[in-house]
Amino acid sequence: MIKVKFYSLFKINLKSSGEEYEFDGAITATELISKLDADYDGYFSHKLLEAGEISPGSIILINGHNVIHLNGLNSIIKDGDIVTLFPPSAGG
Repeated sequence: MIKVKFYSLFKINLKSSGEEYEFDGAITATELISKLDADYDGYFSHKLLEAGEISPGSIILINGHNVIHLNGLNSIIKDGDIVTLFPPSAGG
């Protein structure tokens, strides 16, 4: 099982703290976002991605490690992993 945790505006806007998914084998971060998009009408691609890349300020963590420092959207997610999603933030 892969646990996906929503934080900040994701948690507020979706009225959910996350999801749990079962996949046959490992998946990529891109595949997880596609699954989330299917369940949330394209919400996550719109918020997390820009021109097929991670939007500036968006944070995707796999077991506490930022995918930017792993293999980007091709980072592998496997059974037992925890994925944490933060939308881009603004403010001052």
